[in-house]
Amino acid sequence: MNNKTFPYAYICKKICKIEQANVPIQAKAIQYGIGCFTGIRGFWNSKKKNLYLFRLDDHFKRFEESAKIVGMQFNLNPQRFKKLLIDLIKKNKVKEDVYIRLTLYSRSTQLTPRFDNEGDDLAIYMISLKEYFKTDKGLNVCVSSWRRFDDDVFSVKAKMTGAYASSGLAKTEAIKNGFDEPIFLNRDGKVCETSGANIFGIKDGVVWTPPLSSNILSGITRRSIIPLFRDEMAIPVREENFDRSMLYTFDELFLSGTAAKVTSIISVDRRVIGNGKLGKLTAKVAELYTQAATGELKNYQKWCTPVY
Repeated sequence: MNNKTFPYAYICKKICKIEQANVPIQAKAIQYGIGCFTGIRGFWNSKKKNLYLFRLDDHFKRFEESAKIVGMQFNLNPQRFKKLLIDLIKKNKVKEDVYIRLTLYSRSTQLTPRFDNEGDDLAIYMISLKEYFKTDKGLNVCVSSWRRFDDDVFSVKAKMTGAYASSGLAKTEAIKNGFDEPIFLNRDGKVCETSGANIFGIKDGVVWTPPLSSNILSGITRRSIIPLFRDEMAIPVREENFDRSMLYTFDELFLSGTAAKVTSIISVDRRVIGNGKLGKLTAKVAELYTQAATGELKNYQKWCTPVY
C-alpha cells in the first residue's frame, strides 16, 4: 500500500517517536500472538477543515469487549481513550484521511501461552490511508480452501492478533492464485467473511449479509451500512445465511470494513458478478457512507468525533 507512517506513536503509556516504539522479542505478543486490536478511521473534511473519527465510541466498546473476552487488562475509560487518540493525532498534525491501529498486547516475557498476564500494554500508531485495496475497478475474489474457525476454537467476536494468522493463510493463497481477496466459508459451508471485511450481496432489490451467528466479526462499518440501506435507501436487508452458489448469482456484491470502507466485487471464482462493474446500489451506499463518515449526513453526525 506504501502509505506513510506518521512520526509519533504511543507505547508504554507515553507518546514517542515511532522508531522508539519497540517490543521485546520475548514478549508473548510476538511469541504467541497474544493480544487484541482495532482499527479506527479518521476522515478529513476539506470543506470544514476538520478530521472526523468514525464511530469512536463503538470502537472503544468493541475494543474493551475484546479485552474482556480474552482476559486482558484494559484500563482506559471512554474519556481517557478519546483524549489519548486526539492528543496523538494532534502531535502528528494529521490533516488527511488516516487509519489508526490500536493493539493491546502482552509485554510479558514469561515463557507460557496465557492471556492473564501482568503488564499488558496499549500501543498505537497511525498511517495515511485513502484506499486499502489497490484497484478502483472492483475486486476479483475467490472462495478460500481455508475455512473460518468456530467460536469454540478462537473467539470470533474478539479481534485477537494471533487469530489473524488464519486470514494470512487465506489471503496469501488467494493472491498466489491470481485473486485480490479470499472469502471464507464457515464449518457449515455458509458464506462468512473475507480476510478482514464483511460481505454484502444484492439480488432483486434485496440486500443479503451473513448473520453474526455465522462466525463473522461484528463489523462497525457493517453496522453502519445496514441502517443506510434500510433508512436512507428504503431497501430491505436480510441478515441470513446463504451458500457459496448464491455468491455467483448476486446482481451486486461488495465488502465493508474500516480499512476497506465499501469496495465492490466484480467476480467470484472467475464468475462475473452482474455486469462486472460497480453496481448502482453499491455506488449509492458507498456515497452515503462517505457522507456519513465525513460529517456531511445530518442524521448520522453522532457517528463523527471532530478532532480540531
